Amino acid sequence: MSTPALPNSRSRLLVDLMVMAMRASVMGCKFGLALFIARYLDLSSLGFYGLAAGAIVAVPIVVNLGMNHLLMRDAVTASTGEMIDSMRHYWTFVAFAYAVLLTITTLFTVLVATSPLWILIVAVIMLEHVGNDIFYLLSSLQHHVWANAIGFIRGAAWILIYIPLAIWDPSFRSLPYLFGFWLVGGVASVGLFAFLSRSWPWLASFSQPFRLGVITDAIQKSFLMLLSDLGFITSQYIDRYLITLFLGLKVAGIYFLFWTVGNSATTFLALVLQQKQRPSLISAYRTGGSAAHRLLAWRFLQTTALATAALSTAIGFTFQVLLPWVAQPGLVAQWSAFWLIVAGLAVRYMADFGALGLFTAHLDRLTTVTNLASVGILVLAQLVLLPFAGLHGAGAAVLLTSLIIALWRYWLLFGFPSSNAYSRQVGA
Repeated sequence: MSTPALPNSRSRLLVDLMVMAMRASVMGCKFGLALFIARYLDLSSLGFYGLAAGAIVAVPIVVNLGMNHLLMRDAVTASTGEMIDSMRHYWTFVAFAYAVLLTITTLFTVLVATSPLWILIVAVIMLEHVGNDIFYLLSSLQHHVWANAIGFIRGAAWILIYIPLAIWDPSFRSLPYLFGFWLVGGVASVGLFAFLSRSWPWLASFSQPFRLGVITDAIQKSFLMLLSDLGFITSQYIDRYLITLFLGLKVAGIYFLFWTVGNSATTFLALVLQQKQRPSLISAYRTGGSAAHRLLAWRFLQTTALATAALSTAIGFTFQVLLPWVAQPGLVAQWSAFWLIVAGLAVRYMADFGALGLFTAHLDRLTTVTNLASVGILVLAQLVLLPFAGLHGAGAAVLLTSLIIALWRYWLLFGFPSSNAYSRQVGA
């Protein structure tokens, strides 16, 4: 696999447009899939899908123990042999972890006589884990087109096949078929990576003995990033599980649909804005110090705020136009909660920009502390508001938590010198 040379700005622009189109397609397909489930299945199925989607994001964070950050960073400067050796140790560890998880899930399914759908979901989680590793590995190696092409197969291509087929043949309108197609998409994406990297010395590397010390050393170095990741992911997904616990699966389905609408705006902004803001902020800190970093961060903050407000509002009204097609009366009854959730997710994205600012200013400990604190605040707010205000309480909890964390991070970023003792970088 090799990265083609880009002779001029037109070629670079073409590549950027291709990458952007593939990423936007993934986002659009997942948004369309949520609408499809709400329209052709039911809100309870959408709620279950939302819970599974949260697990598909969260479980790999626990399994990789923060090691992927270390590996992807080192891949930028490592030789091919060194990179392959690190990845085969890591993927051997991951394969063992999922083998144990699949065994436990299978035994539980047989002994309790529950649905085998859980086995399918665990298999999807495993392939999504490997698929994300492949995406970040290829991105670190500057193979952006291939990284996003593989990501498109894993995140969009199977949806483009499944939805028309399920509309044409109602027998495909079930969660087992949906996750089955997702599994096939994951297998196809891993297969494409295996084909593209066939010239890499995988066989020679895997023929060598496994060195446990490589994994234990990586886990020790990655502990801080693991805590940060756990805090961030939990703050993003814990609400749907609490809503299911207090309000039931159907209301969780309504929340997940509203969350998908609001999240699509912030996800698109992350692709368009943060992709360029992150390296610019890192460069500003390295070349001009904290003063230059703060100045650029303040300018980016204003741009981000305007873009977030505009896009969230536009997508919200677009969903309002599409609402009659979904044909779910329960959604109309929760319309005020919808805008509360969209507002909460918009403010959450502004809080995430604060985390980006802290991270690029090498305030690693503060990034981790605020991520973990956001979990506690959100859980407390949900526990207080959900029993009394229902779905409106869920939106209010997200909005309140995001506002507190955003203001805290901005105070940390702009309110005192970076020479504070907490600003020392902690290597991951």
